[in-house]
Amino acid sequence: MNTIREPARDLSVVAEADVVVVGGGPGGIMAALGAARNGARTLLVEQYGFLGGTATAGLMTSFNGFRNERPPDHVQTVRGYAQELVDRLREAGGACGCTSHGNFGPLKPGECPYAVSFDPEVLKQVALEMLCEAGVEIMFHTWFSDAPGEGRNVHAVVVENKSGRQAIRGRIYVDATGDGDLAARAGARYEKVEKAGQRMMPMTLMYRVTGLPAPGPGERRLWVNGITTRWGPGVAEADGSDAKDLTAAEVRARRQVEAHVAELRKTYPDARLVETAAAIGVRETRRIVGLYTITEEDALSGRAQPDSIAVSSNPAPGYYGKRRFLEHLGFEIPYRSLAPADLDNALLAGRCISASQPAFQSARSMAPNMAISQASGTAAAMCVAAGRRPAELDVAALQRRLEQAGAVVRVPR
Repeated sequence: MNTIREPARDLSVVAEADVVVVGGGPGGIMAALGAARNGARTLLVEQYGFLGGTATAGLMTSFNGFRNERPPDHVQTVRGYAQELVDRLREAGGACGCTSHGNFGPLKPGECPYAVSFDPEVLKQVALEMLCEAGVEIMFHTWFSDAPGEGRNVHAVVVENKSGRQAIRGRIYVDATGDGDLAARAGARYEKVEKAGQRMMPMTLMYRVTGLPAPGPGERRLWVNGITTRWGPGVAEADGSDAKDLTAAEVRARRQVEAHVAELRKTYPDARLVETAAAIGVRETRRIVGLYTITEEDALSGRAQPDSIAVSSNPAPGYYGKRRFLEHLGFEIPYRSLAPADLDNALLAGRCISASQPAFQSARSMAPNMAISQASGTAAAMCVAAGRRPAELDVAALQRRLEQAGAVVRVPR
């Protein structure tokens, strides 16, 4: 392999904070709120010029996983900051105000159904308002590059932006990149489904079309061959943490969109493509090895976790074979799965937590993702205040703090 040697150089430390959150998607938003509202000087690094990640740039305009869908339970298992975000979206006219949940009957006032649809433009504004109100410092148009350190400690995060290559120092670092970029660059071990012999969850490019007839009573979607029934295999054999694979997936997906719209226009001549997502939606890449790895049995049995900080009720496993709904209200996410086994001053937020693939396929959805991330940010602030490493944190105190903020930390029993 041809190589070049990059000269060593001193980087300007352009910012310092108690908690540095890398990634401004739903997980990063919740983690930054959790840290800032609990007294930590918090800085968030985001590659785009807006917040929301896959929910906005990816046009994934539905928060899934707020409750169990198995009758007769259908109990809401995600609340806290995620519920607050939905409430504020509704107040701004940017989210549906559902009053019923499928065939399960009416919801209690203010509750969320399994999935909440929203306007991505309103989400950008509401999320920004919430972070600004909490005093979070934000660095937009800034790409994470590296996480230099020594031994088990991250010393800084290195970023790239229009001002050049810079460094940001923190006391606790929260990886909300989705792909576990920060933890992996810092040397943490991770697990990942290899392309040979196993299958990653597929990527999907979302898009919006105008000129279609309004659905009639009882109709929920247009069943178009290749759009609803066969979208998975087209972008399944790709790794979203590999630049070459990611590029190939984008190219393939955009060609698929063109073909899908052409097929639509045979039936609906006025159909027009008005928007594609800024980036393809990536479901699965790295899962960082934590102090505990959530197993398939944990997810399917609903085993109690003494250090539970959130609940996932989403179906598992997800996209290959039969989509299996849980036989119980949900499974508990242990705090240990948020703490990288190889790093002493970092925490995980969102879908890169330590979990087996089947458990991951449930917990990665946006609602449990946000609940997990609220816990990550809150824990980071508490570690700073107590002068402790994440592995040393008083988990009972964290659980109480989360409950005071309205979060569901255990499966209702």
